[in-house]
Amino acid sequence: MENNHITMFRSLNAHSTNYTIKAKIISMWDKKMNGYDNQIYRVDMLLMDEEGAFIQCSCLHKLFKRFLKFLVVDDCLLIHKPSLAKDTTKIKVTGKDQKLSFYAFTSVLKTDNWSGPRYLFKFTDFKSVLSKKIEVNTPIDFIGYLVVSYPIEDVNRKDGSKTKRMSITLKDLEDQKISVTLWENYAITLSNYMNDKNRPAHVVILVHFGTVNIYQGKVGLTNMFEASRVFINSDIHEIKEFKDRYLEKEFSKSSSSKQSCSQVISNTEDEFLNAEDFVLTGFIASIDVEKKVIIVGTIITISNDKPWYYLSCNVCKKQIEEKTELVERDDGSFDVLDDKSFECINPDCDAVDIVSVHRYKIPLRVQDSTGTISCTLFDYEAIKLLKKTSKELLDIYSKVDTSTEGSFQSLPSEFDVLLNKKFAFQIKISNFNITNQVENYGISMLSSDEDLLSALEKKWKFNESDLSKSNVQSLSDSVGNVKGLGKFQESQSVMGDSVTPDPIDGSDQDATKFENIKRNLEDVYDVDAVDSSSTKRRNSPGNVEINDAEMLQDQGLFISSSVLMELWPRELIELYGLHDQHASEENVNVIEEMVVIENGERTIYQVYDNDN
Repeated sequence: MENNHITMFRSLNAHSTNYTIKAKIISMWDKKMNGYDNQIYRVDMLLMDEEGAFIQCSCLHKLFKRFLKFLVVDDCLLIHKPSLAKDTTKIKVTGKDQKLSFYAFTSVLKTDNWSGPRYLFKFTDFKSVLSKKIEVNTPIDFIGYLVVSYPIEDVNRKDGSKTKRMSITLKDLEDQKISVTLWENYAITLSNYMNDKNRPAHVVILVHFGTVNIYQGKVGLTNMFEASRVFINSDIHEIKEFKDRYLEKEFSKSSSSKQSCSQVISNTEDEFLNAEDFVLTGFIASIDVEKKVIIVGTIITISNDKPWYYLSCNVCKKQIEEKTELVERDDGSFDVLDDKSFECINPDCDAVDIVSVHRYKIPLRVQDSTGTISCTLFDYEAIKLLKKTSKELLDIYSKVDTSTEGSFQSLPSEFDVLLNKKFAFQIKISNFNITNQVENYGISMLSSDEDLLSALEKKWKFNESDLSKSNVQSLSDSVGNVKGLGKFQESQSVMGDSVTPDPIDGSDQDATKFENIKRNLEDVYDVDAVDSSSTKRRNSPGNVEINDAEMLQDQGLFISSSVLMELWPRELIELYGLHDQHASEENVNVIEEMVVIENGERTIYQVYDNDN
């Protein structure tokens, strides 16, 4: 059939059906019969003509035998005598009120004669979406670099049925990040792709006919029901060009030749078990680089003198402050406007009309056998545990102590499910924690799954509730890596990624200095803690500096690893020594032991009384 006999979509009207269109199937999906999920009522399609115009098209189930064999995505069809019908759907994919429909007199033929575009995308930038320039449910195309993907989840629809959901974060060429939610088959497909061990390191996602949505006041992107077409690292020009430009830009920012890749969190168990850094709470304060670490501990209390929720920005999630606007009267006095407006405290946030969103920030105290630390449980993980949003709890509990935002006269009873419960936590050690020596850490993820807790204990080969001397031998045997230093060995700095030898000064000092060190230690610690026969742990030393603490060879004082310098005072370590053999060796009295796990490697250090 010649092109001069082809009718373009722009010329379609309801006056006649005696025309032929040439169209490419861009996407296709089916609609089930009401109450019969295993029976298809109709097949819907998005068609594109050679001018790049789009229209929706339907084929009812009674005509499947005639037409289904022709309906293949990306195939081109010659469709003679289709009928125009009214599009009664609430959200119109193409924005048109009319759609095409196959009926009894329609005929279809496949053709390879296509002179139109392969695809036609009209991309919307993320900044326009985040600034709410695009209305909700507006069909748009978008493309971005997949920064991180989160585990696929089972969720309930409004009608009570189950569906799949997957959240990802995309970033565009302007460094704008946005949250994207994919549903059902789109989520399953992307989850399978991201968890394929052979997938490329860098992933670009392109969504054709996606849309804007708002969830809990936060603007994001999603697929438009089943009409969307999602391309994942596909062999199309737009994806190749975007990836090249993105990676070139990212490499130019850093002097490093290694660029971070698209990250995947397949599920909670994988995230915990694949983590390289495990630490006991008593040693967290010694970490001097930003990182995420795993701890295992019990939530022993929830602080009721601190806010457990906050008002956040609907765009960046940071805290917002209410702005007071004054209006001057004719007499020179001022009135406060009743209309509330908010301002985001994040200087990098460019939100225009800020909507306040209540979010959790529950202040926890988490304890293991080495200490207790403060951790904050935020919105995403809190909602999963409590099954309610912070706003829902606020609506339930009306008695609020207005003197402190977010504090109740008594904590919500829903919080009881957290107390005295053991969890594995992934916490973030931030630059703020390190610089300001603040021991309050944000929780990125947590789990109380018993199988996971057992797997963690099995992986690290220790029970955090039992670090007694009797357990050190079994730890040493299972790990086979008990490190120590002899009198003239080098020490190693094993904090962080590098291992740096530190030279040992072997010069002798007189006994007077030894006595001075011991007297100073007795001022700082319990006297029992520096007595050679004691096995008690030290008290917190505060800020103490003894400049003349040196190694005394004739007193059996050995310099320690710089890791131990961070975890115990230098003076105490030098006084007792760092042992390089198993604790069961004869005449060895171990007074302190420590397990350090860094970058997947476990080292057991033992401080012992060297007087015997």
